[in-house]
Amino acid sequence: PMFNACKTTQIFCRPNCPPGRRTRPENRVVFPSSSAAIDMGYRPCLVCVPMEGQPGPWKPKNQR
Repeated sequence: PMFNACKTTQIFCRPNCPPGRRTRPENRVVFPSSSAAIDMGYRPCLVCVPMEGQPGPWKPKNQR
C-alpha cells in the first residue's frame, strides 16, 4: 500500500483519509510503506490509523 504524508505536520495517512486528502500538493509526500514514513520521522494519523488493519470507518474525534 501507499501512504500520503504532510511535510508540515509530519503525519502520514492512508490515501483516502479525509484529513489527509486536504493536504496541499506542495506539502504532500508519498511513502511506499508505513515503516518508510516512520523511518523519516512521520507519525501515523489518528483518524485513519494507517498501522491498523483495513481502512475505515474513521475514528470519531472523541475516540482518538
